[in-house]
Amino acid sequence: MRHHGVFLSSLITWLTILSVTRCQSICPDRCLCHLNQLPRTIECSNQGILTFPENISDVVENLDLSSNGISEITNEVNRLIDLQYLNMAKNQLKSLPNDINELRKLRKLDLSHNLIVNTADIASISQLPSLTVLYISRNLLPDLKGLTSEVLQAVDAGHCLIKELGNDSLNGLSALNTLSLTGNPLKSIRTPVSETLRWLDMSDCALNYLYPDTFIGFPELEELRLVNNPTLVYSTRYSTLEHIKLKRLDVSRCNLDRPGLHGLPSLTQARLSYNTIRLLPDRIFAKNRQLTHLYLNSNNLALLNASTFEGLTKLQILDLSANSLEEIHKLAFQDNIDLRLLNLSYNSLHRFPYLMSLVTTLDLSFNLINHFRANSLEDLSRIRSLYLKDNNLQSLPRSLNSRTLRILDVQRNRLVELHNDSFAELPSLQKVDLSGNRLTEAMNPNIFQNNLDLKIVRLDDNPWRCDCMQLYDTFVYLTEPPPKTVASTLICQSPANISGYSWETACFDEWNTNLYYPKDRTWGMVMISLLILVVLCGSVVSIKHTLKIKRRVLEQRRQMELTEERERLRRLQRRNQRIEEVEIEEFEAPEEIRINPLELVGPPSYEEAVQMRRLVHSMDALNEISIEDGTLRSINSMDNLRTKKRRTRRPRKRTQSEDDLLRREERRQERIRRERNNSSGNICDTDQLHNTNPRTSSARRARRHSIMDETLESSSSKDRPRPQTPTSKKRKRRHVLRNEHVTDDEDSDVQIMRSNRSIVIKELKREPKSGYRESYVERES
Repeated sequence: MRHHGVFLSSLITWLTILSVTRCQSICPDRCLCHLNQLPRTIECSNQGILTFPENISDVVENLDLSSNGISEITNEVNRLIDLQYLNMAKNQLKSLPNDINELRKLRKLDLSHNLIVNTADIASISQLPSLTVLYISRNLLPDLKGLTSEVLQAVDAGHCLIKELGNDSLNGLSALNTLSLTGNPLKSIRTPVSETLRWLDMSDCALNYLYPDTFIGFPELEELRLVNNPTLVYSTRYSTLEHIKLKRLDVSRCNLDRPGLHGLPSLTQARLSYNTIRLLPDRIFAKNRQLTHLYLNSNNLALLNASTFEGLTKLQILDLSANSLEEIHKLAFQDNIDLRLLNLSYNSLHRFPYLMSLVTTLDLSFNLINHFRANSLEDLSRIRSLYLKDNNLQSLPRSLNSRTLRILDVQRNRLVELHNDSFAELPSLQKVDLSGNRLTEAMNPNIFQNNLDLKIVRLDDNPWRCDCMQLYDTFVYLTEPPPKTVASTLICQSPANISGYSWETACFDEWNTNLYYPKDRTWGMVMISLLILVVLCGSVVSIKHTLKIKRRVLEQRRQMELTEERERLRRLQRRNQRIEEVEIEEFEAPEEIRINPLELVGPPSYEEAVQMRRLVHSMDALNEISIEDGTLRSINSMDNLRTKKRRTRRPRKRTQSEDDLLRREERRQERIRRERNNSSGNICDTDQLHNTNPRTSSARRARRHSIMDETLESSSSKDRPRPQTPTSKKRKRRHVLRNEHVTDDEDSDVQIMRSNRSIVIKELKREPKSGYRESYVERES
């Protein structure tokens, strides 16, 4: 039996799940279905639906069809047996179905903003056993008669066409406790009856006068709202509105010239704001001993007597702001022993009122107070918060005395300085707001030395003159953890070069160099000394290394000079030895041997320069004149040199190989020997010169051949003779005699040409630039 029961229960559970799943799968078009969460919801608002959907899941609990064009609710709605909230607001409905008794769980129905013109068209709400809230606002209903329900508790019938609330208007709503008739053209109320009504709102209507017994038919009424009835009057000199249990009354923005609350003994909150009350007689609230919140702001009150609020021992909040008060009696709030907030802002007070009160929060903002005495807070024994913003205070009193004050707000005044003892007698101070004043000089942080609980100090929006040395201590006090202000709100106004910068930005360099570092001056000196020591050691090491390198360079230079000197001596020894060998072989007096430039290691001395080879052509040739074919022209004159310079230089021929040069040199030596042999019989002077000293000529030839051999062996390709160009050949032919005697010999620089075609005339006798040599012309002479 046990197993059988378990099986049946499991089967029922699965069938239920399957049925729920099948139903949940049904969702109307253009709708959002949330059937897997509680409450199960289908949202079809603002989708342009014109007819009531038929394929709605029957497990839905909240159905939203608002802001569509539906004009009729069909009987399909009865299938939604689990429906709890139906929203049909902002449609075209004119009535409800006559039979909706299947919606037994429906608790809230919204029919606002439709076209319903009579309560009889929605009379079927009486079939809903669970309906507690009904919204029928913004319809065309002229009255609430005929509306019947035994369970309906709240009805919103605002902004309809209801002009009158009669005796039988609410007879069919036996459980009603909340009724809103706001925004209706309601003018009169004729003692309606509702034994259960507790909250009634008739704001924004057209009410003119309320009789004392107007709400006597609402014995349980606790809150009445009559806001914004511009012509409403409910109290006269002889009568006033009466109700025993009314606790909260709001008659703001009406036409009241007196409070008229003495007929409401149970009243706890009364809002009389924005009326025309100008006078509050003595003990006018004496019968309202339960009153805790009284709002008289935005009236025309000009005077408060000493006994105006007498008897209000439970009063906690009193709002007298936005009136025309200039003076307040010292004892005006003496009996209000539970008073927490006294709002006197937006009045015309010129000096701080001297009050005897147990108030904890006093708001005197937006007045004309320019005087503040040191003993002003002595009789405010429980004061905790004092708001004095937007007044004309130029200074705070010395030794302001209060043991309980925690918050002091004096922003947007005219304070130009703070005394050192302004806060000395405020030991419980936690917050000071000095922003928006005219403070320019940095205050001494010692003025807060007695305020050990101070947590917030606001100093923004002041024209600070940023003397960084004076601001530093203040800045450290305000920003050290936990910070008492936001550093970025402290802005400099002068000097002009840092205007608009924060304290921290404007004084960063000066604080870092002159203020932060002196704390670690010892460590700074140690680090600087170590740095200097390292630099000195490095300098010494560098100097020693430099001297060592210089000594090494000098030593290397001396070694090189010594090596060059040795090489030079070796070459001189070789040359002398060669001369001696030539003298021994030829048995002749040795001719002075010329020095080859390749033997030099460095620049030649004077003696060496004299012994070097002479130029092949004498510089005297520049002054010679050649006459050919009757034409007189100079040879190698400056004009010809300039002409040669202007000629286009021909590209050099490719350097011949070493073998070709050697063969060419051998041929040249052979030709020279042959020419000399031939010229020995033709030129007598030359023979005579050669015969006079045969030993010298032979020694000279041997020396020339030896030096030529050494030159060919030791010189590189750049030092070898270049191939002759046609110009050089032509110039050489001009110096050749008819007997083909060549002038390349070192002993004969100039030859006299005995030819009819060419005559060489020597202009001047001058010393040759290449060394003095005697020409053939001189010898002949």
